Amino acid sequence: VFHALAFKEKVETEGRPIDILSYGSFVEHYGKHGQLGSALLILKECIATHGSPPGEKNLKFIRQICRSRELTDEVGLVELIGEDPIDWLREGQANLKREYSYRGRRNLDRTRNALLRI
Repeated sequence: VFHALAFKEKVETEGRPIDILSYGSFVEHYGKHGQLGSALLILKECIATHGSPPGEKNLKFIRQICRSRELTDEVGLVELIGEDPIDWLREGQANLKREYSYRGRRNLDRTRNALLRI
């Protein structure tokens, strides 16, 4: 990370901002190592420079840390980078999985079969 930060400073002293992929790599690295504060600082700098956050692949670990520590509202993650695109899947697994299992739909199948027999 030290060499990457040195490169970032070198590029910025030349008057050029680093690209959004580089910011994404920084955010992902800090997220993997559990350094939420550093990751959020780099993320805010990226949004200020480019106007949008890096890709979801790079933000995955920040979302996991905030969810596990219940800091999503305190950090303002939704306002910063938007809703988690995987939330619908997590909600479906918790709430809808029962409906599509064999036990959950067997009564529906019985009524469907009864209607077809008439």
